[in-house]
Amino acid sequence: MSALSIQSVVDDDIHPPRSGGAQRLFGLARGLAAHHRVRVLCLVPNRNTAAAREQVAGVELLRRKAWHTSVAWRLDRMGLAPLFTAASGHRANAARYHAELGPEGDVLACDLNLAGLLGTSAAALKVYASQNVEYDRFISSSARVWRRAYWSERLRALEGGAVRDADLTVTCSEEDAARMRELYGAAADAVAVVPNGYDETELHAPSEPERQHARAAIGVRPDAHVIVFVGADWGPNREALAFMVQRVMPALARDGAHLLVVGSVGRSLTHTQEAWLRVVGEVPALTPLLHAAEVGVNPVMSGGGSNVKVPAYLAAGLAVVTTPFGLRGYAPLAPHCVVAEADAMADALRARPQGWYARGEAAPEALREYAWGYLGERLGEIYTARLSGRATTQRGVV
Repeated sequence: MSALSIQSVVDDDIHPPRSGGAQRLFGLARGLAAHHRVRVLCLVPNRNTAAAREQVAGVELLRRKAWHTSVAWRLDRMGLAPLFTAASGHRANAARYHAELGPEGDVLACDLNLAGLLGTSAAALKVYASQNVEYDRFISSSARVWRRAYWSERLRALEGGAVRDADLTVTCSEEDAARMRELYGAAADAVAVVPNGYDETELHAPSEPERQHARAAIGVRPDAHVIVFVGADWGPNREALAFMVQRVMPALARDGAHLLVVGSVGRSLTHTQEAWLRVVGEVPALTPLLHAAEVGVNPVMSGGGSNVKVPAYLAAGLAVVTTPFGLRGYAPLAPHCVVAEADAMADALRARPQGWYARGEAAPEALREYAWGYLGERLGEIYTARLSGRATTQRGVV
């Protein structure tokens, strides 16, 4: 089969990718674009100032403002309604979004809030691009929202409808695939697993000058023990960061350790005056900050999907200390991580584990299969196989 026309609609601006979800969406789109025509319609808030049309790494990006996404965000922050209420506004605008995409492609892929478009699409292959089992993530979250039980059932109905309207649901872990079948009755051949990965075009281990420059940029000594936590501002990351700041770092700081917080999750910190804490916020390029650290930490204990920070840390040559929960979806990477329960995390970090680069070794072979380019190409093979009538396994093409 020749190159496919692949269209996608997402409730985010995916470039530059500042969150795990955006990294997945753009990374897979970039890999798909190696062999196919890829157009992504990004529904963005009114404050977005990026170009309305842009070509990046072979991916055609269209950005259109949707004021109701900002309303959903504010209601979520006030605890009145969850973010997925934006789906109602998107559903009402489905005809406009189809028109923005242009003539129907071979494939239409939508994330949860845009899944209402699947039912009105004539694409040959309709795909629900799942990032989590959203129902599980919502009910396990400690976030407070008015009428929580009501909203959980609304979310289950929304997610179930997305799975039923799609010809194929793509999840990021075998665990999520199993839950999609259990919760919504998805057939085995209607679910494919494409794991989360890392940006192989950006992430690399540091040279010694890069390492020293990165440490000077955040104001720590060349020999300091620097631990990095990367995350977007959502419940499980906020809980994990609070655990690090309140329970883990005070004892480690007495031994000279520093915690570097990168990403919007830093907004959740109310006290940022500790000498051992560096809060950077969102950045367009992650690599220079990872170069400042020895260890990447992932103390996440709830949520869904998988944590893109794990392969990112490894790709930058860092040691990785993670909870067992934080390693979900990355079983082949387990031998290259230090896995510790929450109450043992301080001891694991105090030992100052070394990553593959510090040990003078090559990058783990298993890491190569988590590069976004590779994963996107594999997703293209899954799409091609489905459209040509061949069977697909959960992890590729038969």
